[in-house]
Amino acid sequence: MAASVGRTLGKMVVQEFTVDLNEPLVFQVGHLEERYQEWVHQPIVSKEGPRFFGNNVLEFLTRTKWWAVPTIWLPVVCWLLVKSIRMGHSIQEVALMALFGVFIWTLIEYTLHRFLFHIDTKTYWANTAHYLLHGCHHKHPMDSLRLVFPPTATAILCVPFWKLVAFFATPTTTPALFGGGLLGYVMYDCTHYYLHHGQPSKDPAKNLKRYHLNHHFRVQDKGFGITSSLWDYVFGTLPPSKTTGKNN
Repeated sequence: MAASVGRTLGKMVVQEFTVDLNEPLVFQVGHLEERYQEWVHQPIVSKEGPRFFGNNVLEFLTRTKWWAVPTIWLPVVCWLLVKSIRMGHSIQEVALMALFGVFIWTLIEYTLHRFLFHIDTKTYWANTAHYLLHGCHHKHPMDSLRLVFPPTATAILCVPFWKLVAFFATPTTTPALFGGGLLGYVMYDCTHYYLHHGQPSKDPAKNLKRYHLNHHFRVQDKGFGITSSLWDYVFGTLPPSKTTGKNN
């Protein structure tokens, strides 16, 4: 019998990448590759958010106080509505167009949240982009400075959305419709912040908070509506009402 040489053939131990929470995170998370989705959906409940970038300017641009959203965008909404009135539409007509814009926003909100914010990623750059877009919110859901969309990014996205509305609408109705959609966005971001940091004592706000936190901590592939559960009901993504199983 040949003597055993005690050697291992073709075997190499590779240490799995571990995210260092004390270092800027954005350019780390991509290295998790296939393990990223599991990692990002294990929330860390802390009011202190992580650092994203080593660069102070980039880091500053990722942090936004909630009140910046209504302060910046509500005057724009008012200007757009007044613009349609000055173009010949009555206040009642503009109000109806604005309400329609808000309604369309709720569908956009649901669609983006379900199909873009919760896209399954595995590669380095896809993971990095997803973390910046929405993954950071699921990993650190109580980070108060990253609960609303940065105004710079919103301003950039307004351009293609304006062009899209203008393609379907007339020159005089475009401002009111877009203003309504922008108002819907403001309502969405402020509601989202309140659901995480407010303490509602009565419905519907209390139920909506429960509904959204359920999305974060129990059934993360259901309950994509933020301002309402309407589209979850329409498209069959309502979460189960109760946790199955027994509590012993």
